[in-house]
Amino acid sequence: MAAPMTGHPALVVGTAAPMTRHPAPVIRMVSAVIESLHLKMGYVNDQFWQIQQMKKTNQPDYAVRAVTSYCMSAQNLFTQLTDHINQENVDFHQVNVSAHELFEQSNSVGAAHVKHACVELLHACEDNDKDYCSKTLYWTKNEFSQLKRKFETVVQTVAE
Repeated sequence: MAAPMTGHPALVVGTAAPMTRHPAPVIRMVSAVIESLHLKMGYVNDQFWQIQQMKKTNQPDYAVRAVTSYCMSAQNLFTQLTDHINQENVDFHQVNVSAHELFEQSNSVGAAHVKHACVELLHACEDNDKDYCSKTLYWTKNEFSQLKRKFETVVQTVAE
């Protein structure tokens, strides 16, 4: 099961810290981290860039709220998926429903690696393969954990 969101209060839905003006070096550092997530590591795709653009309009904390909401929802879905897959008689339809929801949410925030892992999890569901479901769920959780740590770094940097 994925660990609960910890750390900065901005990682809890609805408690995003008020946005303040940051000195240019902090803004450049955050931009470099986000660019690294996108271009160098591929953790996020162009959808994430669109979310980032929202903060430049009249919703400066939109990206933080979207990422926080995604992380909390994903953790709930991982709990459901784990519970379903650990059943003696797996209901692959239920696994598929939760995996598809995780895929859609990952797609909406541009979580490219998690989305890719979800595709494999969906294939495992279609094959009614419990072992493959377990392996792909582990992979998906790992991709999510890595992305969540990157998101936490960005949020903490912005909040400081």
